[in-house]
Amino acid sequence: MRILLVLALVLLAVVTVFALNNPMAVPVRFLAWTYNTTLALAMIAAAAAGALVVYIASLAVQQGLKARLRAAESHLAELERQRASIPPQGPPSRV
Repeated sequence: MRILLVLALVLLAVVTVFALNNPMAVPVRFLAWTYNTTLALAMIAAAAAGALVVYIASLAVQQGLKARLRAAESHLAELERQRASIPPQGPPSRV
């Protein structure tokens, strides 16, 4: 947990240095909209939007994996029921 905190603080420091070194205003055009902002803010917003897209995509994959897990668990339960219904056999006799 401390490693994540340290990484978050390092990332915050890098973003702060980046923002202070890129104060120039840039126009951001998307479809019909134009917005003037700093380069740092535009890049941070683009990174956040990308992270959101990746998160949403991972949710879809996670739901698929959960469905496969439920199917495998139900198949395992069925196999265990079948195994329990088979009468036990004694050890093989030696002749």
